[in-house]
Amino acid sequence: MSEETIINKIKTDAKQKQDAIIKKANQEAKQIKDEATKNAKKHAEEILHKGKQQAENQKKILISQAHQNAKRDEMNAKEEIIETCFDNAIKALQQLDENKYEDLVKQLMIQGQNQIPGTCTVKTSKNVDKKIAEGLGIKVTGSISASGGIILTSEEGTISVDNTFEGILKREKHRIRVNVGKLLFESTD
Repeated sequence: MSEETIINKIKTDAKQKQDAIIKKANQEAKQIKDEATKNAKKHAEEILHKGKQQAENQKKILISQAHQNAKRDEMNAKEEIIETCFDNAIKALQQLDENKYEDLVKQLMIQGQNQIPGTCTVKTSKNVDKKIAEGLGIKVTGSISASGGIILTSEEGTISVDNTFEGILKREKHRIRVNVGKLLFESTD
């Protein structure tokens, strides 16, 4: 074999080895690229799935908050309506004609007397209350600021019955509130 043949053989072998190395490197690069693409897709799907879950959770939270806010607003509106009813009740009691007012206050005085053992005194909110008290033999000891009604007190001052319109409504407010709520807001299905 001549020198030239040996050199050509070495060149051919080197070229074949080079081609084989390049082919193998390309295959490995493709394999690495395919694996990286596969991993990237999997990672992207995981991120997308987590994002969807977070978005769904956030949506549920926002819907829940909206429901709570709507219920609170509805309750506040109902409470305002009920308070308006109480205000209107006081106004209606203030506007009772004189005979109805006198009858009502007389009943309140008698009821208060029955709740207080022994002698009692009365504080009045209107001049007509004094006349009613005198008619029932109850001593008037002063006046109070109220839309109507009276406050009876035992002689010793240990027992007091607030039979002013505001006092009665305050005592009975919970029971009345429940009844007013039922009348105004319960459906008749």
